[in-house]
Amino acid sequence: MIAPRLSRWMRVALVASLIAFVAGAALLVYRYVMSPLTLSVAVGSIDGESARLMTTVASRLASTHSRTRLKIENTGTALGAAQAFSSGRADLAVVRPDVGELSAARTVLLLTHGVAMIVVPPGSAIESIDDLDSKTVGVVGGEVNHALVEALSKVYDLTRAKVRFRDLALSDVQQALQSKQVNALLVVIPLTEQYLSIVRNFFERSPKRNQH
Repeated sequence: MIAPRLSRWMRVALVASLIAFVAGAALLVYRYVMSPLTLSVAVGSIDGESARLMTTVASRLASTHSRTRLKIENTGTALGAAQAFSSGRADLAVVRPDVGELSAARTVLLLTHGVAMIVVPPGSAIESIDDLDSKTVGVVGGEVNHALVEALSKVYDLTRAKVRFRDLALSDVQQALQSKQVNALLVVIPLTEQYLSIVRNFFERSPKRNQH
């Protein structure tokens, strides 16, 4: 009588263990499927605006319990963000399409359009591209705009015109203008009041500013 009872209890224990295993596995699968998907986003800009924007988006996703979460990787520059993405260190990146190796990239969200501008100080005699002959243009942002500089040089034959380009960090722009180390600035910005104000602040306050 003992052997059949043990056999029955063994079967009960085996079935109970199997049920517990299946339930545990199902719970793990459920948690895995329902857990938030975290994507890393590489950002970088000379004014830090892209990092602030994406941090706000990430906070909003977390507060609404979205299944998609963002981990912000601030590389400091747009070029750094592009390099982080192309090397596989980030799942997404906030970048310009002309910066870095992005041949395999696909646009998920268009945040804004950037506009390339050559701006000159108030009272400057420069009125057109032709007037840049033998002048020095400060490239705000430096390396991130090298491809643009190369394109402009080819289209307008600026090499023959002896136009010089000098990389400038954001913090050095005003001093370079005041000391006349550069005669004009090349900037790429969205046409918003916030960014236009940054450009205006490069120059001494004046009711007139030339932009080409």
